[in-house]
Amino acid sequence: MGKETALALAKLNVRKLILVDWEGEEGTRTRDAVNAIAGRDVAEFVYCDLSSIAAVKALATDLNARLQKLDVLINNAGITDPVRRLSVDGYEMHLATCHLSHFILSNQLLGLLCASGAGRIVCISSDAHKAGPGLDFDDINNEALWKGKAVSNNAAFQAYHRAKMSNIYMMKELHERLQGQPVCTNAVSPGYFINTTIHRQMTGIFKFGAKIVFGFGTLFNRNTPAKGARSHIWLASSEEAEGLSGKYFEHCKEKAMGELAHDEGLRRQLWSWSESATGIGFPTAI
Repeated sequence: MGKETALALAKLNVRKLILVDWEGEEGTRTRDAVNAIAGRDVAEFVYCDLSSIAAVKALATDLNARLQKLDVLINNAGITDPVRRLSVDGYEMHLATCHLSHFILSNQLLGLLCASGAGRIVCISSDAHKAGPGLDFDDINNEALWKGKAVSNNAAFQAYHRAKMSNIYMMKELHERLQGQPVCTNAVSPGYFINTTIHRQMTGIFKFGAKIVFGFGTLFNRNTPAKGARSHIWLASSEEAEGLSGKYFEHCKEKAMGELAHDEGLRRQLWSWSESATGIGFPTAI
């Protein structure tokens, strides 16, 4: 979906696109495809291990040093992995990749977003945020989910659910903190069973079932990455989306968030924990 978004934005005559990924070959291929569509070198690829706090901070430092402003930040990183893995910082990979990287970039790039005069942050969540009991601060690193197993598809889904809930909480907290600033922030559900490669690491019956569901959807053109990316593109570029903030969208229409998404206590607790985990927070001056 990130690739589809970049290709669509390139057609809108944007000045510059910075594509970030930890898969170098795919990133460079996407950069080249975007530049071919645009007919000019509009896209730049930057390799970054999005699970590493130091690497994401370095990315933000680099962008702050060489950009004068940033119009749109799309937080699109996502994984589902049944193998319990830890980042270099010791955080479970869903938590590190899908939440902490977004938290760092959203906070450290706020100055550039404000400098645009009408900055937009788009957080790619999912209706998976509704498909579980929410965050467990006694198991914030998702250890208990795996129940001592090395591999668990169910644990991966629950970790993904928590990460998508974290995306919603971060978006809503940013919306509150950005009152009076020229930056809007919203969250997106791409829709159900979008046929990206996110399910490629699933195992056993889960992988077999995913192939059937994703395959049938693609066969009938129901769940393509291009369709899943429509809300990304709309929120990033549409005049209709100007000024919208603190909302959740699917297929370019506002959608209700899950009941737990409105828990201010949990939202603020996650924000405080994220500040502690990353060593950064909302800037005092932007």
